[in-house]
Amino acid sequence: MSHSGITRAGLVLALLLAAVGLASETAAQPDARYYTYDEVLALFDTWAAQYPNIFHREVIGYTLIGHEPIWAAKISDNPTVHETEPRILIQAAQHANEMNGINAVVFMMNRILTRYGTHSYYTNMVNNLEWWFVPVLNIDGHRLCWDGVPHWASWRKTKRDNDGNGLYTYPNDGVDPNRNWDFRWADYDSSQIWSTRYKGPYPFSEPEVVAIREFILREVPVFIMDLHSPDVVTDGNKIWWAWYDPELYQNGPDAPIYRPICQALAARCQTESNGVYYNGSVSSYNTIPKEQCWIYANTGADIYVMEISRQYWWTGATIDTIAARVGRGLFYLGERAQSGPGLTGLVTDASTGVPLVADIVVSQVHDPDIGPRLSDPFNGQYWRLLNAGSYTVTATAEHHNPLTRNIYVSASGWTQLDFALVPDASLVQADEIYPPRLVWADAPLLPGRSVHYRVEQAGAVALKLLDLNGRCVRTLVDAPLTPGVRSVSFTGDVPAGGYLLLLRNGDTQAARKVIVVD
Repeated sequence: MSHSGITRAGLVLALLLAAVGLASETAAQPDARYYTYDEVLALFDTWAAQYPNIFHREVIGYTLIGHEPIWAAKISDNPTVHETEPRILIQAAQHANEMNGINAVVFMMNRILTRYGTHSYYTNMVNNLEWWFVPVLNIDGHRLCWDGVPHWASWRKTKRDNDGNGLYTYPNDGVDPNRNWDFRWADYDSSQIWSTRYKGPYPFSEPEVVAIREFILREVPVFIMDLHSPDVVTDGNKIWWAWYDPELYQNGPDAPIYRPICQALAARCQTESNGVYYNGSVSSYNTIPKEQCWIYANTGADIYVMEISRQYWWTGATIDTIAARVGRGLFYLGERAQSGPGLTGLVTDASTGVPLVADIVVSQVHDPDIGPRLSDPFNGQYWRLLNAGSYTVTATAEHHNPLTRNIYVSASGWTQLDFALVPDASLVQADEIYPPRLVWADAPLLPGRSVHYRVEQAGAVALKLLDLNGRCVRTLVDAPLTPGVRSVSFTGDVPAGGYLLLLRNGDTQAARKVIVVD
């Protein structure tokens, strides 16, 4: 050990990594073995034509500057149907210059598609799960890397023009999308635009971040994997689970469940040097406004961050090798999503059978600051990873009586526990106690269902559907009307996702958030 604490081997490794970084900075653009976004879209075109029965794609949002569609792809045996199956999301390139994850995603998708129907392992993965992939989230920044702008190899941020000079220059422009989440925002001191971790002008200022947030809230995945590559060598080849609180000196309530899964997952992934990923107690601190912290705090979902390899950039065949070694390991999430153990079930209205979005509280592993753990908006289905044991479970939905049941969760498989919630008549009272709703919609909002609105004064009425950036995507009503409650049929001709219904009637204005599903 030297006086600086760096071994000779460590010094050699640091020099090698520095050499690779220098080569990347002086090259015109990334190695051609990395995928451009256009190449990813071309693959989507090919797969949509070759595998129409198991491949589906949709736009989940648009980028800030290029206004490009952000595409997500789903692989399942009924890809256009929201089945009562566990969902898994694998996302990559939230940071523009971290492209190893894109190649890993492409590897996984190609492996599933080409082996479906001929290999039982992958056939079961498709028939029993809903796989979602977002290969490139930060598309604007990703394109800057491929455009070969100065310092392209270090560009991790979005393409926001922070200094307003009409140019995109490093490091003054862009927002770190993984510091733009509304979690302990005021505590995070990164408000300088030149910081590579600049958190942005306000939480969720970047539409790319809003897109993935709304997608996760809509789909309610059992597992979420956010793929990165490290800018600090010592952070490489690790998988991070959520979370550890350094102020309270304690982990989240799901640590006994999520940590062993993380350890097993790490053991299945290989590093660029034939080793396995660090599978010790690598828990993220809950002190940073990043996706993993916000998602766990607001949904309780089992979300991991993976730092692929020990650097951003590679050249030659190593790129493909890394993608395969990581991609093969990530299929472990599919194995666990099929085998559990855990609790699942449907929450419905006892009178109508309509699916309900309900909060599922498991008292033995409950923390009021984590969640709510919601059933999905499509089927009222919930999934909760648990260890074997006895639990007390309560389902609560708006305008319904809560219901508590006791259950024993088996050591393998998913234990079924359904809830049929009885409407609470005491919550449907006079308008002076509960003011009438002005605009609402059938939930979930499917093609053929209705949007309802109340006209309180005769005159012009405008009812519009806005995306989460405030753009009008559909005008549902624009006419003079007399007072009363009315409904308009929803055609469903907009991409699935989160939207805002905006009603204007004279001096009255009302808005309501809705989830559109296809």
